[in-house]
Amino acid sequence: MRDGESYSFYYLATERERADLIIIGNPLYINKIFVLKLGRLARNVISPDEFIGKVSSFQQPWVRRITMSKNYYLNLIVVLLSAVFVLGACSPQAGPVATATSQPVAAATSEPVATATSQPVASPTPSGPVVLRFAIADNQGEYTEPYAQEFIDQVKQLSDGEIIIEPVWDSGDASQAGFEGRIVEQVKSGQADVGLAAARAWDTQDIPSFQALQAPFLIDNDALAKAVATSDIAARMLADLSQYGMTGLALLPEDLRHPFSLMPDKPILSPTDFAGRTIRVVTSRVSERLIEVFGGTPMYGGSGYEIAESGLRQGLSLSGTPTATGNVTFFPKYAVLFANGDAFGKLSEAQQAILGEAAAAAQKKAIAEYPGEVEAARAWCSDFGAVVLASDEQLAAFEKAAQPVFDWIEQEPRNAELVAAIRELKANTPASPAVEACAYALAQPVPTLDASAQTWSTGLPPNGVWQVTLTNEDVIKLGVSTGKAPDWSGLHTFTFQDGVFHWTWLGTEDYGKGQTASADGTYEVVEDFVRLATDDFSDDIQWRLDEEGLHFHLLATVNDPFTEVRAVFEARPYQKVETWSTGLPPNGVWQVTLTNEDVINMGVSVGKAPDWSGVYTLTFEDGNYTWYWLGTEDYGKGDTALCEGPMVLVDDYVSITFTTRDGLDCQGDTDAFQWRIDDQGLLHFHMVNNPAIEVKAGYEAKPYEKIADQ
Repeated sequence: MRDGESYSFYYLATERERADLIIIGNPLYINKIFVLKLGRLARNVISPDEFIGKVSSFQQPWVRRITMSKNYYLNLIVVLLSAVFVLGACSPQAGPVATATSQPVAAATSEPVATATSQPVASPTPSGPVVLRFAIADNQGEYTEPYAQEFIDQVKQLSDGEIIIEPVWDSGDASQAGFEGRIVEQVKSGQADVGLAAARAWDTQDIPSFQALQAPFLIDNDALAKAVATSDIAARMLADLSQYGMTGLALLPEDLRHPFSLMPDKPILSPTDFAGRTIRVVTSRVSERLIEVFGGTPMYGGSGYEIAESGLRQGLSLSGTPTATGNVTFFPKYAVLFANGDAFGKLSEAQQAILGEAAAAAQKKAIAEYPGEVEAARAWCSDFGAVVLASDEQLAAFEKAAQPVFDWIEQEPRNAELVAAIRELKANTPASPAVEACAYALAQPVPTLDASAQTWSTGLPPNGVWQVTLTNEDVIKLGVSTGKAPDWSGLHTFTFQDGVFHWTWLGTEDYGKGQTASADGTYEVVEDFVRLATDDFSDDIQWRLDEEGLHFHLLATVNDPFTEVRAVFEARPYQKVETWSTGLPPNGVWQVTLTNEDVINMGVSVGKAPDWSGVYTLTFEDGNYTWYWLGTEDYGKGDTALCEGPMVLVDDYVSITFTTRDGLDCQGDTDAFQWRIDDQGLLHFHMVNNPAIEVKAGYEAKPYEKIADQ
């Protein structure tokens, strides 16, 4: 090879089997041949002469696959081996080889570029696939998941399983400030091999490579945001990571960022609207400096802010029904896909090319699915909040106020060059359609509680189990957006016992149906209110008890959205649940018949309902427990299952560890419940070990009736 040039050719061969043949080298000085692995049926047969002609006709680096039959393949090996001995003897001394950290494996465009390394192409080894740890800032279910998963899947597919990407979601702990910067730190230090983190966070690690992307009001429309991601500008930013021991793979556009006001009837239309306010921003030196220039105080957390910097499709994380200023675009959000330089350098050229191709596929998917601002604004107003527009004069005031941040960014000469390049690209890129103002579809006055008119109790709330069922409408009336209502409506249960509380939630509406959550913590009197605290959040409440039930008033919350938590406490009074019995259930045979509708109402899916409806018969006898089920609906009709095991008391509940019996493998499964018998002699259960919703339905959907003594 000369001057670090590299050429990779993939040739697939044989009729029943396929081998991937990779030849690396300048087409005039072919000096390495590697047979990688077997595959499937070949097609597009060509002759060795055609192959030699193709090699000599290409003058630029390329990666292609061509197939040939087994006979041609064997003949080709002879031809190429001869070429190796003849050409290899007269080939010039190889020049310097590009290392993994000297240039990115993938260009900013959707076409990957293979880089040369001193490593040979890897063959399958008995030790198994190469496993790369993938640190991801977001959690599963968030907006970067599809693109992270695309990268993971593409690597596996392109390598035929020889490279496995193991994701670590929420690797930086999104509950804490600086979680995105920690991804950069993890990959740079070698704790992870590959990473995905927002471009805004890199300057917190003293890496200014992406600061130009956050120049205020510069990248202000969808078309420009996507154009930058696939431009030479992005390629230069990714290449810059080499000096920090990392390799840039791709830049993925996410959305545009705007100010969101959580203050009713107080949209953000001027830089002075930030003065004296607390503004939520994800940790970034540029973002924080911009807020400070406007006179606000930046913070990161789940509560305690009045304004937030966010995107129209990501603003659903905000509390209440915020108002976005749709044409005030601070900057876009990008995700950076990158690798540790040393880990990348240990890969073969073919493996590096695979990562580059997979990164390009992830970028292509991100661009194809990029949410247009116009559609995002409509969806926002439909389900979450409102959009207003600033006037031209107001926009000019924002840009003037932000100029010190612009100047600060351009103090770095490379940033100044990149900003100029973005300006040039902007001048040559037609802007995409702008958003229109729209009102929140269900805008309505949110009732406020006149707490001063109430007499709140002193001391701790009464011990016991307290429960309330809230509909979507209940929480929407308290200011929760329609799009988030199913996450907050449902069955809420508080158990208070001498300073220790347990909270559970069972979703009952729309997409939240059947979802569960729980928390444990302590509570104490602080001044004239009660503070409920866990490791993750705290709520300050007042309480009173009357004939309607237990009433709460939320004063403040930490690390929880105030409007939504307020709805949980204040929408309706809580009712006390009957006291659960102590000891083991009484001997006897107890039975209940559940329909499909009964278990569906508990959150069981329609498709699985026949597996869980039917006749349940429970037999208690001197510490032994037998569970029997007979299906009665649809395809489950006539099916049976039987499990049994000993009962033991654990604290205030009964625990059963099952053994295996007919029709169902319940070996080792554990059910834990509380029980009580009501005035009508019916047996009620309450599951305490958060089992699958199907199991919970079998116990709690209806009370059991005693059918025989034992």
